[in-house]
Amino acid sequence: MNRVTAFLSHARLYQEIHEEDVVSRQRFALFRIFSYTGAFVCAGVFLKMQLTIPDAGFLPYLILSLGIVMLLNYFSVNSVPRLGTAYLIMLISASILLHTVAYSCGGIRTSGTMYWGVIVLYAYMLLGKKTGQYFAGFVVVHLVYMFIISSYTDWTSFDLFKNEVGLISQDFLTNAILSLFLIASQSSYMQGGDNVVIQGLKKSRDELENKNMELESKNNLLSSYTDKLEKTNHELERFVAVASHDLKAPLRAIGNLACMIEEDIGDQFPPDAKKKLSSIISRVGRMDHLLNALLEYSRADSSHGEESFVDMQEIVNAVLFFTIKDERVQVNVKGKLPVLYNDKLKLSRIFGNLVENAIRFSDKDKIRIEISCEEDSMNYIFSVKDNGPGIDKIYHQKIFVLFQTLQRRDEFEAMGVGLAITKKIIEERGGKIWVESQLGEGSDFRFILPKQAGKSETRSVA
Repeated sequence: MNRVTAFLSHARLYQEIHEEDVVSRQRFALFRIFSYTGAFVCAGVFLKMQLTIPDAGFLPYLILSLGIVMLLNYFSVNSVPRLGTAYLIMLISASILLHTVAYSCGGIRTSGTMYWGVIVLYAYMLLGKKTGQYFAGFVVVHLVYMFIISSYTDWTSFDLFKNEVGLISQDFLTNAILSLFLIASQSSYMQGGDNVVIQGLKKSRDELENKNMELESKNNLLSSYTDKLEKTNHELERFVAVASHDLKAPLRAIGNLACMIEEDIGDQFPPDAKKKLSSIISRVGRMDHLLNALLEYSRADSSHGEESFVDMQEIVNAVLFFTIKDERVQVNVKGKLPVLYNDKLKLSRIFGNLVENAIRFSDKDKIRIEISCEEDSMNYIFSVKDNGPGIDKIYHQKIFVLFQTLQRRDEFEAMGVGLAITKKIIEERGGKIWVESQLGEGSDFRFILPKQAGKSETRSVA
């Protein structure tokens, strides 16, 4: 049974049409409907003529032949590229038959004129707008032609119906019902669930609903993760609060006690014990600094200042004024610095940390710092370049990690938090920071800050 159904529906050819080519599949389905319903109509007209019209002649057989041609045309097409030709053959054959029948069935008054509407509809749907217009134009010309020859010549007549009003009325009734049947079958398919377009829309709707359900599930999962993250952040904030307050209190007590011991009996301590006591006081102080640095790092991206248009030249001038206290330091602001719509305090923090690092870790008698800015279509690229000792390539990533320093703290007191905070602020603003450096050749700290469309401009350095 399935094989019979597949044969009658031309399932193999239908499957050869790409699934996403909805228009071509729709046309093939209409071609199948018209082929079967057209053949049925031809057979019905043939039987009606044979039963009601005495000596009907060859015309009923011509009509039946058209039905056979429709079926043969439908089953003979075996490839997708030939479908357009098959559609055209079917419509031309039907047009020729209607034209021929009109001469002996009433000319312009023949009931077969109603089938022309069906042909024009299928022409538009099967062959497209342009060819449909050609068929519509041909039908108009045909009707005008039939009007002329029916009105002014004797080329047309009702001879097939023996000029009997009863037979003419029967023919009109039969063709009116069959033409409505053709239109109804087409309309039923267009509005029905088998319509390829409707199926495609339903499939798209179902896929959209499934994606919406997946998205909703992911949103719920994301919301759950967000809640957990907020909870974790709150726990971290509590930890920082404990570290900055509860841990500092006993540290201060230890430091104070050590200082009191040193003052009371410092002279009585052996040199080795006195050295150890001084080491305790130093370590307590360092621990206090580390806790302060941890608190500072945790708050780097949580405290937000007011965003506004910020002149980077003014930011740099202010940073240099408060940071540089040494006459050995020479700073050159090269080229133009932009005006950004950003957080003024955080931008000041970025430049402050980089300038302080350039000064603190310099090994030169004359410290030279150069600040500049470039731009592309999306970003500003800032540079803070110094003539310091330089940084080995293997440490280019390490220096941005919290509490990581290149020198031993016993040799050089540094917390290793400045660059970590700078990196955190820049990335929180959607940017990126890196260093270009080699040992003995200074360091160039470069960072990117994205532009905000309509909120940035460039001004010349005064």
